[in-house]
Amino acid sequence: MDVKNPYVRLRELCGVSQKMFANRHAFGKMTMVYLESGMYTRVSDRQSIALGKECAEKGVDAREVLREEYDAASLNEAYLAWRSEDRRLRAPSVLAKATPPFVGSEDVSPVAQFVKDTTGSLQGFCKLLKVPSITMTRYIRGETVTVPDALVSALEDVKYPHTAALIDAQANWIS
Repeated sequence: MDVKNPYVRLRELCGVSQKMFANRHAFGKMTMVYLESGMYTRVSDRQSIALGKECAEKGVDAREVLREEYDAASLNEAYLAWRSEDRRLRAPSVLAKATPPFVGSEDVSPVAQFVKDTTGSLQGFCKLLKVPSITMTRYIRGETVTVPDALVSALEDVKYPHTAALIDAQANWIS
């Protein structure tokens, strides 16, 4: 059985839909999508407090759920462990489709081509590897030369063997 994102698990234990939760706590739809798909690098204080209020109102013992189901002492600890476990489970077979040499074209960076070859879309890639899409967008377009820490961390987490070659190809494309 797949382990659920602890944020989703606790929200569902409260009996609240994603849309209802977002409306009740003034979160945008994309905030909820990113949070619940694991694309944030951590749960913010505001997101944590909102979920804590919901759990308190509904009589859900969040600490007990996190301890029992996730063996975690905090929501962020559980969230980070879930992100890692989920990407390690799903990403290696998808990423295995792409091997060096990594090439692009004048308009398409090597990382953009890598994303297309593996998941077909940036959104799919970001959900699979649990990396922020805005960070990836800037990097793919060559708007930043700095390799996103979240990307490196995710690729290392899933033990992708060609990370250095991919990063080098992107650096050569940008320069």
